[in-house]
Amino acid sequence: MGAVTRTTLVHAGPDEVAQVATDPDAVLPIIGSFGRFERIESHADGSQEWDLYLDVGTIHVGGRVLVEPPSDGSLVWHSVRGTMHDARIVVSPATDGTTLAMTISVKFAGRLLTGWITGVLADRILARRIEASLQQLRHRIEYGG
Repeated sequence: MGAVTRTTLVHAGPDEVAQVATDPDAVLPIIGSFGRFERIESHADGSQEWDLYLDVGTIHVGGRVLVEPPSDGSLVWHSVRGTMHDARIVVSPATDGTTLAMTISVKFAGRLLTGWITGVLADRILARRIEASLQQLRHRIEYGG
């Protein structure tokens, strides 16, 4: 499976968007309809471990992930156990506000054809979930709540 990326425009400044979108404790509860998230541990370097399961159709894919320490304008996590996947949320300035982009890639097990078919179907579902999550996040930043 390839990476799925979706973007949205947020009518707020980059600093305001980054404050929410790059903080896992803030952003993951907002996009809770995308899956199930539970913080397990915080490390001295600023990284965190989470149990993270994404809803892909009728199944949950995921496992333990390592969320990298905060960086300017992005939130990144990589799987350390469970379904192999990684994700990135990137905040960048735009003419009318801020562009918010989310990319997720998942690698499904299976022989050539089985893994490929699963990936093609999952890409479409993930794309819709990412779009919905970005809209939830945009709405929260623009209107509060």
